[in-house]
Amino acid sequence: MLPVKDELLSGSRFHFADGGDGGDSPRVPIVIRSFLLVPALLFSALLLQSCQTVNFYGQAIGGQMEIFRKSRPIPPIIADPATDAKLRRQLIAVQGIRKFATDHLTLPGDESYGTYADLGREYVTWVIYAAPEFSLKPKTWWYPTLGNLDYRGCFRKTDADQIAAGLRGDGYDVTVAGVDAYSTLGWFHDPVLNCFVNNSDINLAELIFHELTHRRLFRNGDTAFNEALATAYSEECVKRWLVYQKRDADLRRYEQLLVRRNQFYDEIDATRIKLEALYASSKPPEQMRYEKSAVLSELRQHFRELRKRWGGHGLESWLTEDLNNAHLVSIITYQKYAPLFHQLLKDCHGDAGLFFKRAKSLPKLSP
Repeated sequence: MLPVKDELLSGSRFHFADGGDGGDSPRVPIVIRSFLLVPALLFSALLLQSCQTVNFYGQAIGGQMEIFRKSRPIPPIIADPATDAKLRRQLIAVQGIRKFATDHLTLPGDESYGTYADLGREYVTWVIYAAPEFSLKPKTWWYPTLGNLDYRGCFRKTDADQIAAGLRGDGYDVTVAGVDAYSTLGWFHDPVLNCFVNNSDINLAELIFHELTHRRLFRNGDTAFNEALATAYSEECVKRWLVYQKRDADLRRYEQLLVRRNQFYDEIDATRIKLEALYASSKPPEQMRYEKSAVLSELRQHFRELRKRWGGHGLESWLTEDLNNAHLVSIITYQKYAPLFHQLLKDCHGDAGLFFKRAKSLPKLSP
C-alpha cells in the first residue's frame, strides 16, 4: 500500500478522522502467521533453502520472540498508578471491544489482545508487495502451513528494503509499507501494540475486529479471500458496535467514511480495468509503458478531484508518490471481493454464524 496516513489509509486500515494527518507510511494490517509452533518444519526448510531464506525465517523468529518478551497482561497495567492516563483509557477501550466481539460478533475476543507490548517503534513489521511491470497479478511467496500469499513481511525495515531492491532489480513494480498489526491466526494470543494503541476507539475497534476475523476464519493460500472477508465483516462489526453504544453521531460519521472509501475504491477499480486491458494488448513495451504512465497520471488527477470534494483533506501521498502496479495490487488485495462478502452478510440477514459457514464454502478467490 502507498505510504500515507490519512483518513482513508491509516488506523486498522483507515483513519477515522475527517482530515489527513500527514506522515509518511500507511498502517495496514497484514496476516503473518508465526512459525514458532512448527520448529521441525522450519528447521527442514532452513536446511534445504538458500541463505536468504535462512535470514528471512531467522528475523521472523526473532521478531516474534521480541513481542513475547515485551508483552505484559493488561489488567495490572490499567491498575498501575504510574500508567499514562491516555494509555489506560485506550486499554480500557480495548477490553470493552474484546468483550463485544465475543458476546455479540461470534469473534474470539477472549483469545487475543489481553496483553500489551511497547516495541519502541512505529510499526511492528514492514510488508512488501510486488507485481510485474505489465501485470496486476501480485507476486506470491510460499510459507510453511500457509501456502502462497501475496506479500512478504519483515520485522526489520532494512530487510524489507533489501528484498524490495532485489525485486526492483528483477524488473518488478514494488512498494514497501509499515504495518501496525497482524494476526498469528490462533497460534498465540496476539497483544495490543504501541503501534496502534493510540488510534481512536473506532479505529481500534475496526482493527481488532479485522484481525479477529482472520482468527475466526482463514484460508491458506487465498489472500484475496482472507482480506476481503475481514474487511467486509470488520466494517459491519464497527457499525453494530456503534449502534450498541448508541453513538448515533459517530455512526453517521463512520458511514460517511465508508462512502468515501468506496469512492476511492471506485477510482482504483476503474484504473485496474484500464490497465488490465492495456497489459492484455499486443502493444510494444515502450508504448505500454507510456500509456501506463498516462493511466496512473489520470488516477492521480481523479484523486485530486476527490480530495477537493472531501474538503481538501486526505490522499496526500497518493498525490505525490510515483504510483505503480504494486500500489494498486496492495489495495485490490483488500477490497476487490469485499462487496461479495457484504452481499453475503445481507443474504444471511446479519446472522454471523451462517455468514461464516457460507463464506467457508466459497471457492478460492486468489488466482
